Amino acid sequence: MDKKKASSSAWRALGLVTNIGITLAASVLIGYYMGYYLDRLIFHKTGYWLTLVFSLFGIAAGFRGVFRMINRTLGNGNGNGNGNGNGNGGNKE
Repeated sequence: MDKKKASSSAWRALGLVTNIGITLAASVLIGYYMGYYLDRLIFHKTGYWLTLVFSLFGIAAGFRGVFRMINRTLGNGNGNGNGNGNGNGGNKE
């Protein structure tokens, strides 16, 4: 039974690592292409500011998603960022 549990744990860890990579890559690419499209639409191929801003938003969103995913996997709450795991914004209701 222990060998089966260890194998399951290894697959779970592999799945988590894969999901982290996909989440980061997808969020950065989505942010980049949103900014690129808006730059072309608004500034007509002369600006790159929205590409930069939306790329940074994508990076931040990716790390936020990874942080929440890891918290959920480790069982430290539901990943909402308040640390108490009850999902009501820190209120003790």
